[in-house]
Amino acid sequence: MSNPETKSWTDSVLLKIVIVGVIILVLMIPSMMITNLVRERSYRKMEVINEVSSKWGQLQTIAGPYITIPYYEEVTISNGVKEIREHTLNYFPKKLDITGDINPVVKKRSIFNVMLYESDLKLKGRFEYPHLDALVINPANVQWEKATMHMGITDLIGIGEQVNVHIGDTILPMTASVPIAIHFPNGLKSRLPQYLVTSPGFDFEIDLSLKGSQGIYFTPVANTTSVSLNSTWPSPKFEGQILPDSSTVMAKGFKVNWNVLDINRQITQEWTDQSPQMMSVAPSSHYETTATTDATGVNRTVIGVELINTVDHYTKNERTVKYAFLLITLTFVVYFFCEVLKKQKVHPMQYGLVGAALVIFFILLLSFSEHIGFDLAYLVSSLATILLIALYSRTIFTDKRYANLVGMLLLVQFGFIYVILQLEDYALLAGSLALFAIIALIMYLTRKVKW
Repeated sequence: MSNPETKSWTDSVLLKIVIVGVIILVLMIPSMMITNLVRERSYRKMEVINEVSSKWGQLQTIAGPYITIPYYEEVTISNGVKEIREHTLNYFPKKLDITGDINPVVKKRSIFNVMLYESDLKLKGRFEYPHLDALVINPANVQWEKATMHMGITDLIGIGEQVNVHIGDTILPMTASVPIAIHFPNGLKSRLPQYLVTSPGFDFEIDLSLKGSQGIYFTPVANTTSVSLNSTWPSPKFEGQILPDSSTVMAKGFKVNWNVLDINRQITQEWTDQSPQMMSVAPSSHYETTATTDATGVNRTVIGVELINTVDHYTKNERTVKYAFLLITLTFVVYFFCEVLKKQKVHPMQYGLVGAALVIFFILLLSFSEHIGFDLAYLVSSLATILLIALYSRTIFTDKRYANLVGMLLLVQFGFIYVILQLEDYALLAGSLALFAIIALIMYLTRKVKW
């Protein structure tokens, strides 16, 4: 006859903890797979953005305008033999004011929304006669009749209208040309009349209708550069080496203004090809470097603004999946307490099914958020998961109050995770305090358990 006091293997608290722990670790495998799925969908979105942007206009950087004039110098080689060598003189404007409006445009491709923009910019400034003495250039050797005005623009596909240089009553059309003297992939140029570049100075205006994506940057090339932008986009991110002098961000849009002096940036006002000065476009993604010059000597002094999409549900999905371990563990803890404290038996298979339902929540969240947005998707997916597990728990526990307890706990957990996702700056603080409180509660409830 068997001893009535002999305990089944299911009565061992330590063994049950080990089994539950193994189930949690196994459930982490599909959770990691979901994280990879979120990233894969995010990469697909980036591919769509790049595809649409390539046909509309990339992230734009504008440098210039500046003037280039060829000149020659006589060089003595050896034995009194002289050689004529041709070089180029380059110089930026004395003053440059850039004003404009940036109008956001949303294009839909498949299930993805691509953030683009249209801008109407006006560049006004003044060029003054270059300081040839400082560059040791003989004015008689300068080929003034070959002077050209250049402007660097990242992606010419974004230009919506003919670009002209207005100098008084004179209108000079600009044509596509790879900019010389700066490190830019594309740009515009126009021939200048000799009387302009030989005069003490002249004022100019350029109207630029430019389309692009992500954001727009400017290189502060003049001795005094002023940039003023307006937009109806409510979520800007001001980037570059120099912060705006003033900015106003409202629900209906933003206004921003920069005033940059020549001593604020490492750009030479006048230079020749004998001492080249290189500038580059801002990176095609978000501006990363804080240095003004990289290892190749390319100057990256830019100021600008990016149009941030604050409803990127893939980022929120990836952050949510990080709470999978916490969500599954706390739910299992409730089941475990019901077993140990209230003598309610729960089979390991039932632990596994409940955990599987929690994992499926993250798949539901991802798939729904691509169509109805993250917030509504979170509400639908969490309520469906809570209802499923609560109803299933009613078949597990003889006392229905424990099933209700599980449902209430899940409701609190999903609500807390959603709040954490919204906090951003205080997410770590709130999460650490919550974990401390949870551990303290578990220690209190298990103080009389005989392990």
